[in-house]
Amino acid sequence: MSLEGSQPLIANAFVRAEPATSSILMVDDHDANLLALEAILEPLGQRLVRASSGPEALRWLLREDFALILLDVQMPGMDGFETARLVRQRQRTRYTPIIFLTAHSRDESHLVHGYTMGAADYVVKPFNPDVLRWKVEAFVALYRQQQRLQAQEAALWERERHILERQSERRFRRLVDSMPQLVWALLVDGTVSYVNRGWLEYAGLTPEQARRSQENQRFMHPDDLPHVQEAWLKSLRTEQPLQAEYRLRRARDGEYRWFLGRTLPERDEEGQLVGWIATATDIHDARRAVEVLKAASEAKDMFLTMAAHELRTPLQAARSYAHLAKVKAGAGMDPGLDKALRGIHRTVNRMASLVENLLDVGRLQQGELHLAQGEMDVSLLLREVVEHFQPLLESHRIDMDAPESLVLRADRERLEQVFTNLVSNALRYSPGGGAVRLTAREESGLVHVEVADQGLGIPPSQLEHIFERFSRAHGISYGGLGLGLAISRGIVERHGGRIWAESSGHEGEGSTFHVVLPKG
Repeated sequence: MSLEGSQPLIANAFVRAEPATSSILMVDDHDANLLALEAILEPLGQRLVRASSGPEALRWLLREDFALILLDVQMPGMDGFETARLVRQRQRTRYTPIIFLTAHSRDESHLVHGYTMGAADYVVKPFNPDVLRWKVEAFVALYRQQQRLQAQEAALWERERHILERQSERRFRRLVDSMPQLVWALLVDGTVSYVNRGWLEYAGLTPEQARRSQENQRFMHPDDLPHVQEAWLKSLRTEQPLQAEYRLRRARDGEYRWFLGRTLPERDEEGQLVGWIATATDIHDARRAVEVLKAASEAKDMFLTMAAHELRTPLQAARSYAHLAKVKAGAGMDPGLDKALRGIHRTVNRMASLVENLLDVGRLQQGELHLAQGEMDVSLLLREVVEHFQPLLESHRIDMDAPESLVLRADRERLEQVFTNLVSNALRYSPGGGAVRLTAREESGLVHVEVADQGLGIPPSQLEHIFERFSRAHGISYGGLGLGLAISRGIVERHGGRIWAESSGHEGEGSTFHVVLPKG
């Protein structure tokens, strides 16, 4: 809908210019008869059209409308009755009056046949010229009256349409003015044709000022104006939508606020560009909230990284002292002391592992996780991971299906970290026991490893979040900070691979984690 506010004036619905003449089609296979008809009808001042056969008459009716058809019955080939039947079959000429002209039969059956073929009247030769002229004049008058009525009806419909358009325009303007967005309507060349009340109040402009592009542009932040202008010129060339974020100065206090701007092409029924509709939505507060959250997240990450660095040195020392104390105590130490030292050693190792995870998260965030890549055997690595867990298994077992050798180029230590984490999670989240299955295979130059369990499963709503930091599928922890999967994803992606999980979410059906890595 146009927002320009101007509507064409509607002329009086009952005053319409009519054609000076109407057309009459005369059909007869004898030129003398056509000349005689012309002589009789010429005083009426109407347009007289000749046709010497039924097919020629039908061709004329395809080209234009006629007020009346004078049709000779007796014609070779297609006679008048057949011609009338075909005329009545066409929607456009179904109600065109036909006067049959004949020099023969006056019996009733002949007349009835003529009327069933669509005759409006039946004139038998020789006919009285004045009577024929009066009949023709009457049909022409009826035709012209019908044309006037149709014109009046069309004019009424047109006037009603424009009234409805004006009402719709007013309602649309009220709606647009009540919107919290800023709205502009532009012509095809980008000239402003309309702005809503929101922009007038925000910029402190009059409608006349707001229709000048330079007036609008001076409210955009100087740093944003060049790239927005460049994008707008591209949209004008390509007739494609535009979306951009920019700052606009508010007139009452001079504050620049962030807006999300969208400009969409407006097209007619044929798809031709007729203008543009531009909107700007205030996103200042939302953007500031995002920036605050981002700053808080960065501060948290920095704190965790710094804390991990600070904790790393004393933890290494504590690990060394715990190990030394255990060695010094010897084999004959008191059982209570032995248990305490083993507990200290296990706890210190656990804390050291958590610190290393925090450091890895920081490295991934800063893009500083470096890989020491070389040729390695994935099958051998998976067997070593299984062996590492074997002494700890009680109610579980680990099955493995992998080729004897599956070589790729990667950082062996980092991939061991990934697969150890996946197997550890599979065991941890299968509290009722059951088998954990490792599968490895080569597919189209890629190495595909699966770790499947029969445990709790992962709710479908959590599948896309479990690789985020501090995420836990069930909201509970079986140990750890919820960083293992986030680190695993970072390591796999650094290798150019993918990692994802599949699960029905039903307990007992478990989960399957997939790791796909390039061989090269």
